[in-house]
Amino acid sequence: MKLPRKRKATFAHTLIYSDEPQLILLKDKSVNIVALAVPSEDADKSMFVATTVARRDWEAYLDGNCDLRYLFTYPKARIVYTFDLRKMSDNVVAMEPLLEAIPEEYLPEPRLFSTFHTELIPVDPIASDEEVLVVDGEWDMPEFGSFYQRYSDVYAFLAALKNWNEPDLALELKRRILDTFRTKPFLGGFSYVHFFQELNAQLQRIQRLGLEKISYASPGTVEIRGQARLFDDVKALVPHFLEHRDEISKQYNKLYKYLSENKYLAMPGDRYPNEPTVSRYINHEAKLLTELMAEPHFETVTALANRNALVTAKIVMSFYRRLDDATAYFAQGRVSFSG
Repeated sequence: MKLPRKRKATFAHTLIYSDEPQLILLKDKSVNIVALAVPSEDADKSMFVATTVARRDWEAYLDGNCDLRYLFTYPKARIVYTFDLRKMSDNVVAMEPLLEAIPEEYLPEPRLFSTFHTELIPVDPIASDEEVLVVDGEWDMPEFGSFYQRYSDVYAFLAALKNWNEPDLALELKRRILDTFRTKPFLGGFSYVHFFQELNAQLQRIQRLGLEKISYASPGTVEIRGQARLFDDVKALVPHFLEHRDEISKQYNKLYKYLSENKYLAMPGDRYPNEPTVSRYINHEAKLLTELMAEPHFETVTALANRNALVTAKIVMSFYRRLDDATAYFAQGRVSFSG
C-alpha cells in the first residue's frame, strides 16, 4: 500500500472564525481540503487536522446533507493531514500525512452543519424550480425508490447531453462528462449502474434533483426540486413514449436481437472491431430508436461515444430501458404530472 506524501495546499477561505480561524478551506488545484483547529500543547503553534473532500461530499456538506464530522470520518477515499497554520507562507501550508486514526479529541462534534459557518463563501445556486407529481394507488418504499431512480437517470442523461452542447460550460465539467461516456466497458448491469450514477453526480448544482416533500394520501403528491427546462423535457418525453411504445419497443427488440445474435452484447465496447458495414447498420438502427423516442440526440451520443457504434447503441438502449421503467408507473395510473 502506497503511503500518502507530504502535500502543499493554498488557503482559500475561513469558514468559522472565533478569536482566530477554527475551520478553513484549502485548495490543491481542484481538490477541496477542509481543516479544523485542534488542541496543541505548544502555545506557539496553531495546529489543524485536515481532510481531502470529494466534490460530491463537499456539495452535500454545503447543502446540509451531512455534518462536518462525516467529512472527517466516513468517506473511504479521504486523506488526512496535520499542519501548523502559523507556518503558512504566501498563503500556502505544508501538510504532513496523519497515518493513524484521527484522535477523538481532534474530531468535530456531531451535527455541526454548514449553517454554523460564520463567514460566507461563494457557492453556486441550487436548483429552485419545482415539479409536482401526483401519486395514487398502493406503493411500498422499494417501489418508490425504483421509480425515483429511473426518473433521475432519465433526467440526468438529458442534462448531460445539454451540458455537453453548452458552449460556456467549464472545461472540467465537460471532461467529466466525456470520461463517463468513454471509460465504461458497457458490459453487464453494473457498467450501466455506474454510468448513470456518475451522470447524476455530475449534474450542476442548479440542475440537481432534490426531493422536497412527499404528501401521503390517495392521491398524494411528490414535490421535486430541479431545473425547469429539464423537467419540461421529461414531461414531453413520457407521454410521447407511452403513445408510441409499441413501435419503440419493436425497434429496441430488433436492435437487441441483432447485437445478441452476433455476440456484440457480450463484447466490451473497447474491443469492438468497428467493421464499416456492421457499424453503419448498428448506427442506423440505434439512430432510428432515438428518433422514435424523440430523445436522446443521436449525434451527441455518438460523438461522446467516440464514434464507436457498439457503445453508442448500448448507451441508447440503456436509456430506453430506464425510460421504459419510469413510464410504466405513469401507464399504471400511479404517477401523473400535476399540470
